[in-house]
Amino acid sequence: MPLMRMLPLALLLLATSRPAFGQASHRSPLDALVAEGLAANPALRARSLAVTRDDAAIEEARGRFLPSLTANARASHLSGATQNLGALINPAYAALNQLLGQAVFPTNINLTLPQKQEATLRLAQPLFEPRVLQGYRIARSVRDASAADRDAQRRQLAADIQTSYLQYARASRAAELYDQTVPLLDETRRVSERLLSAGKVTPDNVLRARAEQSAVVQQRDAAHQLADAARQQLNYLSGRPLDAPLLLFADSLLGFDARFIAREDVAAAQASAQARREELVQLDRSSDALQGQRRLARAAYLPSVNVAVDYGFQGNTIRVNRDRDFTVASVVMSWNLFNGGQDRARVQQAAIDVQQLKARRDDASRSIALQVRVSHDAAAVARTGITTATERQNTATRTFELVQRRYSEGLATQLELLDARTALTTAQLNRLITTYDFYQRVVEYERAAALSSLE
Repeated sequence: MPLMRMLPLALLLLATSRPAFGQASHRSPLDALVAEGLAANPALRARSLAVTRDDAAIEEARGRFLPSLTANARASHLSGATQNLGALINPAYAALNQLLGQAVFPTNINLTLPQKQEATLRLAQPLFEPRVLQGYRIARSVRDASAADRDAQRRQLAADIQTSYLQYARASRAAELYDQTVPLLDETRRVSERLLSAGKVTPDNVLRARAEQSAVVQQRDAAHQLADAARQQLNYLSGRPLDAPLLLFADSLLGFDARFIAREDVAAAQASAQARREELVQLDRSSDALQGQRRLARAAYLPSVNVAVDYGFQGNTIRVNRDRDFTVASVVMSWNLFNGGQDRARVQQAAIDVQQLKARRDDASRSIALQVRVSHDAAAVARTGITTATERQNTATRTFELVQRRYSEGLATQLELLDARTALTTAQLNRLITTYDFYQRVVEYERAAALSSLE
């Protein structure tokens, strides 16, 4: 085979061999719908932007470790009772000049405090500042909690997209079933009307046929409306136009039965949920943030030490030269020795917040374990129900075929035929509903146990 003809085939095989959403070994057409929704859902995009904002908060907290350089300038107009040191120094210098007999010392010094102008550059660097370190750790924990909340919404969105499709498929299949039934009931009604005209049946047979036809038409229209509503809901979740068309996949391609069989171990599913459920991760990271708040409150008991270097110019006239510059290096320590017990109260409040969140985390863990067990049991029962529903449908199909044959031979009444048709339609709907109920139970089971990868 030429190389250019082999390349498309190789690409196709590569695409079909990639792990899909939810399973590494069971691909499903729903994977593309889920991936599209996770990429385009506006609400999820807003949560991602919130995480990005928290990343910026981390950068802000990290910047507090670094030195800061500040430029300051001041020009003042002095009036009132300002202090001029020249008034004290000039008379003394004048007396000295008289004693020496020559003008050695200046007698025109004009040194007013504060001076009229000052311009400085300040370089400051924290040397020991516990609050800066704790603030950085808190910012990281808050970001991680926000990311876990976003991931929890991603998992719920993935389940909602699959559920919306299953609702659309179930309603569409039901509408197809009604569409197939309506022509048969139309023919039954027409035959009844002809038999009534020939005097072979009573009017109640016609009324019964019309009632059956009207009921099925009403149910068909309702099924079409439900399918359209589910399609619009899925388009809304996926960020697509509400009227966008939606393909209907064959049930055999969805692979829900194989997915459930591969993950039927409840103990393993509960362990997966405890390790991977984003709600628990969010509570853990929130606990880290509260622990940081407690350490931040305790940091108030410690001193803070900073170093600062100021370089600038000052004087009563605006001049920049080497005669007017100055440099000041300072080490500043600040220690709050007593503030009325406020620091101790903040530490106590933070400790209580940590205990409350721990209790919430324990409750959430137990709740998730319950969700996994309940959803597994519901899926198992629904899967067993498919077998019963299939047997019921097969029996109803065989009965209808026999009654239809007897009716064509004149051995069965129209009432018996309608009853057999109604029983068959009911059995078909029951199997349809039971099947898609099982599918939805599997989706909920996988969400509760966090069995699907959202990468």
